[in-house]
Amino acid sequence: MIEMAGYRVADPESLETPVMVVYEERVDHNIRALGELVGGSDNLMPHVKTHKAEAVARKQVESGVVGFKCATLSEAEMALNAGGKEVVLAYPLTQRIKAERFADLAAQNAEALVVAIVSRPEHVDLLGRVAQERGTVLRAMVDLDVGMHRTGVELGAGAADLYRQAAAHPHIEMRGLHIYDGHDHYGDPAERAQVAQVHIDEVRGLVQALRDEGFPVERLVGGGSFSFAYYARAEGFCGSPGTCIYWDTGYGDAMPDMPFQWAALVLGQVVDVYAGEGEQTVTTDLGHKAICGDIPLEKRARLLNDPEAELVGQNEEHGVFRWQGPLPAIGTYVLAVPGHVCPTTMRYPGSYVLDAEGQVVDYYPHTARDRQ
Repeated sequence: MIEMAGYRVADPESLETPVMVVYEERVDHNIRALGELVGGSDNLMPHVKTHKAEAVARKQVESGVVGFKCATLSEAEMALNAGGKEVVLAYPLTQRIKAERFADLAAQNAEALVVAIVSRPEHVDLLGRVAQERGTVLRAMVDLDVGMHRTGVELGAGAADLYRQAAAHPHIEMRGLHIYDGHDHYGDPAERAQVAQVHIDEVRGLVQALRDEGFPVERLVGGGSFSFAYYARAEGFCGSPGTCIYWDTGYGDAMPDMPFQWAALVLGQVVDVYAGEGEQTVTTDLGHKAICGDIPLEKRARLLNDPEAELVGQNEEHGVFRWQGPLPAIGTYVLAVPGHVCPTTMRYPGSYVLDAEGQVVDYYPHTARDRQ
């Protein structure tokens, strides 16, 4: 048995490190907290990229979520298999083989709403061609760029024109608008609320203009882990959280006011130590293959054994930490909270599920781990 900061692993010797472990009670807490934060899960459309696990998606369906947002077709397929009645593929389709697979998914799940995003005429043309060739109608929503400049059409005349163009296609049914403000990282809740409200008001102006012209705008999906709550509490919108389901140190440090708990950690081991003059280090098996690598090195992992230990080197299989106290014994177990949990999940085929006592009670295959 090991225990660190209230996290237990009853039999670490039975788990080959590095390994992802998920604490079921903390996942359940986060799901409840999401709904409580916004007045009910029925105005949430969570992103599944964080957990990629059908078992977790089923928990969210049971909590009352309206549907799911996805980045890949594999994620969309998983969300539908989990019982999702609405799925938004929030990544533009530019390859014909993927558009055809999207059409297959929509046909195989006719009882659900399977929706693509479009932000350029090319997206509309591809989706429309595939739908026309199959003699069917495919659903879409316009992806809006509210300042991140990654995907999306700028709010204004261009967005309205694209909506009109897509709505005029006989094989495309327009469902609404998608808004992601991933560039807005405000720690202060008042600032977060203020900036989100600006986007909400801007989008409402576009919605009203489109509805005045007789276009249906039935679904507004907005926000991410920083802002989803403000969208979810705004009339007519759905909020789209992601990382909140597992939480991590990146979001936790930026938003200490949020009620979420770290639910997914990586169990690793000390494989070597170095006691040099002026500096000593501990080498673990938390390399690139074990934990997130998309944020600054020193923020990628926080060890519950020693939260002050700083990651100073990382290779494929090695994670080297600067260590201030007595050096741990070779083989010592470490529990690491990822700095960014979403790209950590994809490093593992699945995660072992632990109860409050640290006993393994389940295994969550990462069903949607494939990129496609």
